[in-house]
Amino acid sequence: MEAEDLQGASYRVLTYRDGQQVICESVETEVAARTRFASAIDLCRTRDDDHPHRVELWQEHSLLEAWPEQMSEGR
Repeated sequence: MEAEDLQGASYRVLTYRDGQQVICESVETEVAARTRFASAIDLCRTRDDDHPHRVELWQEHSLLEAWPEQMSEGR
């Protein structure tokens, strides 16, 4: 599922499930990116724990933040 809403966006929030990217959201401002990042984490926390989730916040080609911070063994 793609949520690409802005072509000139410099921030991206990527959400993964079972190691596969499922959502990519692009935004122009850091405030919007951090809001979407927090929302994606909240959504993942409500999902089935049998499947590992990961959320990444990128600015252009630099990873700014990831959740969970460190992937646990087997996840």
